Amino acid sequence: PNCGKTSLFNYASGANERVGNYSGVTVSATVGIAEFEGYEFHLTDLPGTYSLSTYSPEEIYVRRQIIDKTPDVVLNVLDASNLERNLYLTTQLIDMNLRMVCALNMFDETERRGDNIDHVKLGNLLAVPMVPTVFKTGRGVEELFRTIIGIYEGKIKEGHIHVNHGQYIEQGINALRDILRKDSKVKQRYTPRFLAIKFLEGDKEAENFIRSLENADTLFHVREEAAKIISKELKCDAETAIMDAKYGFINGALQEAEFGIGDKEDTYKITHIIDHVITH
Repeated sequence: PNCGKTSLFNYASGANERVGNYSGVTVSATVGIAEFEGYEFHLTDLPGTYSLSTYSPEEIYVRRQIIDKTPDVVLNVLDASNLERNLYLTTQLIDMNLRMVCALNMFDETERRGDNIDHVKLGNLLAVPMVPTVFKTGRGVEELFRTIIGIYEGKIKEGHIHVNHGQYIEQGINALRDILRKDSKVKQRYTPRFLAIKFLEGDKEAENFIRSLENADTLFHVREEAAKIISKELKCDAETAIMDAKYGFINGALQEAEFGIGDKEDTYKITHIIDHVITH
């Protein structure tokens, strides 16, 4: 949310757009067409969301859209001045093993504030290209589209990492994944690792899907045993443990990429004042 992605959409597609609705969900997305270097891009501007959980209509919509209408490349737009919060969604997209490029948008505001970030190193750590952008001026947009083309054509080498959630969580994930990867029904919709993580978290959509599988009883039993171990060893439920592990991974990556917040200018002064009242 509020990362400027609609500014890119408007900049790239102009008035050539339409609204699309996902069946059973009141949220909508805007679809547009852009052309660049001989390619026609079909862009879908999905609702802003911080995660792929199923607590809000926006989260459900985005997740279903990605799973049921998997795009050639996911363009993950981040607010460069709020990387820790924004990268949580990125870790979940990594779990889904999608082809992806990240736009570090509003990069000019981080420069004015004096932030430091080695975006190339961060991209290498996450195995996802990171492109600094300022959508309201068009800065970085051409490089962004060339990067998307490079990923699509296979000219930009795709890497893949697993976000390490720690010994006890990974044991549970792997136990579930090993069962799920043998089921052809799973492979048609999910990457087994992503489904295993969401199921371990207690995600309702994941649970409903698991119930449709022949070995559902076994999977629920394995999850229950894994959750007991996590609760005993980490002193919290599985969903909280996975969230903490992801933020730990994010903080570690940002430290390696020498991320630091500057103090030249408070570009979010008004936002901070409002937040101080509203989120008190």
